[in-house]
Amino acid sequence: MSPVQFDNSIKGLFQCGRYAFMPNFYAYCGPDKNKQLFEYVSAGHYEPGLNYILSEFEVMYPYLKLIARTNKIKDEFSPDVVAAYWLGNDLTEGVDIKNLYRHFTEDKNLKLKIKKSTIEKVLGFNPQNSKPHHNFHVMNIWLRAGKLNIKHSLKSIDECRISWGKIKKIKKNSIIVEYKPLIIEADKLKLGEIIDREVLTQFGDKSFVKNLKIGDIVTIHWGWVCEKINNSQLKNLQKYTLESLAIFNCQVKEFLYA
Repeated sequence: MSPVQFDNSIKGLFQCGRYAFMPNFYAYCGPDKNKQLFEYVSAGHYEPGLNYILSEFEVMYPYLKLIARTNKIKDEFSPDVVAAYWLGNDLTEGVDIKNLYRHFTEDKNLKLKIKKSTIEKVLGFNPQNSKPHHNFHVMNIWLRAGKLNIKHSLKSIDECRISWGKIKKIKKNSIIVEYKPLIIEADKLKLGEIIDREVLTQFGDKSFVKNLKIGDIVTIHWGWVCEKINNSQLKNLQKYTLESLAIFNCQVKEFLYA
């Protein structure tokens, strides 16, 4: 498959695919189409099948629709909508608590899996910081509402959240990054001290990110490098991560001692 020229909508689809791939590879979310998804995104090859694959993600796609609809954007895969969910931006702020509540209580998949009382409790801790961001969902809706109807552990929260790292060393199929893991300290969930972490960049000779350099900042999802980000994107991701942690810590003892 050869790369093709694509418009903004298709750019958004590819960005979304970079983040959605690894949980799909592990069969946590979305249809059984990880090989096709990987081929589309790694080659920069667009076919309508990419829309279908991404629209079958049980948790992600309803969030994208919510962000697009609330901000009066027709295309739920526009780059700004995709970035709002995975990284955070002004569109993330455009969804108020009432719309977020309706999202949880009216979406046919979520309302079957998550109790209304749970949603009311979580959104009530800090309504202003409850936003339609991937890390908010991972850290505060502990039920993994994709194919695995089980609760998160500390390890799975750390793997499933969108994290970041600064490249320290480049290897053949992986990189070593400076990484802050999630840790529990004094009954609080927080970002720990920087450690070295090895994360995958490619399978075989195919990857999503080209021309990596020492010092680049990359995003990570389930041990896989999704994309390079700039300082503005990093600040957004850090902001929504810290806000999500603050909400988690309102209920951390339930998580630890349930």
